Amino acid sequence: MAYERRLRSQNLVHLLQNRESGYTCAGSQPGRMPRLAYERPFYKCITPCLTIDSISIPPVFLRKFTPDGSKLLAFSQDQRSLHIYRYRGFSSAAVGELIRQANVGSGECFSSQDSVLKSTIFERLFDTKEALSLRLCQGDFSLYYLHREFSVFLEEGRYVLLAAMSVLRSALPFDDYVLYPDLFDKLDAFSYVFFVVDLKRGVVTDRLLLAHDSIVIAHNHGISVFGSKVAIMSRLHQCIYLYCIAEGKFHKQETIGPRPRNFIEQAPTNIENLDATTVLPITHIKQRVLSFLYRQIDPSSPNTKEKLKEFYKNFEFVEHMVMDRMQLVNKELLLLRYEERPKDSDTIPMTQSPRRLYVFYTISGEEVVGVYPDYSVDLLQIILKFYDEMSNVRSLQTGDAPSLPLHFFLKQNIVDDSILFVRHAALRFNPSVPVSSQSLSPSPYLRFNEFSFDDRHVSPLERPNPCSSEPIVFRDRTTQSVKFRLHATARRLINPLAPRELCAFIWHPFEPLVLSIQKCMNSYAFHVHLYNHSTVVEQTGV
Repeated sequence: MAYERRLRSQNLVHLLQNRESGYTCAGSQPGRMPRLAYERPFYKCITPCLTIDSISIPPVFLRKFTPDGSKLLAFSQDQRSLHIYRYRGFSSAAVGELIRQANVGSGECFSSQDSVLKSTIFERLFDTKEALSLRLCQGDFSLYYLHREFSVFLEEGRYVLLAAMSVLRSALPFDDYVLYPDLFDKLDAFSYVFFVVDLKRGVVTDRLLLAHDSIVIAHNHGISVFGSKVAIMSRLHQCIYLYCIAEGKFHKQETIGPRPRNFIEQAPTNIENLDATTVLPITHIKQRVLSFLYRQIDPSSPNTKEKLKEFYKNFEFVEHMVMDRMQLVNKELLLLRYEERPKDSDTIPMTQSPRRLYVFYTISGEEVVGVYPDYSVDLLQIILKFYDEMSNVRSLQTGDAPSLPLHFFLKQNIVDDSILFVRHAALRFNPSVPVSSQSLSPSPYLRFNEFSFDDRHVSPLERPNPCSSEPIVFRDRTTQSVKFRLHATARRLINPLAPRELCAFIWHPFEPLVLSIQKCMNSYAFHVHLYNHSTVVEQTGV
């Protein structure tokens, strides 16, 4: 018992001795553990416990770290240039000397009004003088602006995919109504250009122009990546463009949605007036959805009549539904989320959540292999079992997948005999898929099975959250002891009638370093949270 307690100790000296001995836990050897898994317990001892608030940064919009944590990406204030900062490390001598000279002490938050630490900590952490700046939107693309909430890494951070957009003032081409029979023309059309940037050489290797389209690129919603395959979903044309990126170049593969593959070539020749302008009643994916739903009805079942009535009742919904989200589950499988199409008479957005349908579609076979409504318990079970694979993000340090608080709660509390709870859980959690590409942070401090924290104010999802009136407390889930606090509290009194103050966090992939950005209207405040050996974390009750 004493031996097992020693191996499970969170004392830093004990952890170092355990790592040196070659064992990560009782009876487990490194050869049977994931790569660098022995480092997981260290994250409970080495935490971003020191907050330096209101620091100075260059005039840029910070985006995120590369997967290996060696670089920080940012956009210029005019949103036309990309800045790449080399990360020096929180444990560098320059950072340690600066903190020592500032006489930070043992407090958790350093908030001196006049300090050299605040004005120089960013340039000590990142090499600002030798930062690489790439002017992307120039020449033929001078009217485009980089989207601040989009970036997708390829080949483990060798390349990054960025997007710029421009407002269009012309009407849609008439041919689009013929080529795309399911056109959703209630949306505003824009012109998009995608850049592939080689972060190793610091050059733009390729560009892709998509004019007259509507793509949801905020938080990587409309783009999905698996390996070298990139899928771009057009909400306007209700289709998916498939590309392969090899050696930094776009290679068009196909377009999924309007018609089956090789439709004209495979069409019967005995039909008169069949040409490229022939419009199908509905797209081939919807035809396969209806066919799949019809085949699920068992003719020998006593409930066949009721199921057929339900099928014909839902026919119109399937016929007019619109593709809202998609995800590449793997190279051959797409997860599509369809939603109810707004009616022409609707002048205001729907107050309730729209009706949804989830479709699994194979790319090579052009087949629908699964259809689930938004309340499906079967879909919930699939998500709970395969969410780590569907998140499509792994830490390059430990190999772990991000952990969502709601996902952790459901896996711990779901029970098969509580039908009401399971159905409510399905309605609550099923909308979390499809998962946007690389929208989750792999930081070990956000693993909800290791740390407990208020997920209303901080989450693995890389998007702003409402500011908290108190510091965000991170506790060890096993011992309930306070491990660290993020001091990023609201600068104004929280008032429901006043503009919301939001806070976004940029987590380093594996080091104890966090950048927090607070925004209220046009006012910004920047904080850095990092490990400091002299900081003493105050313990409080739960």
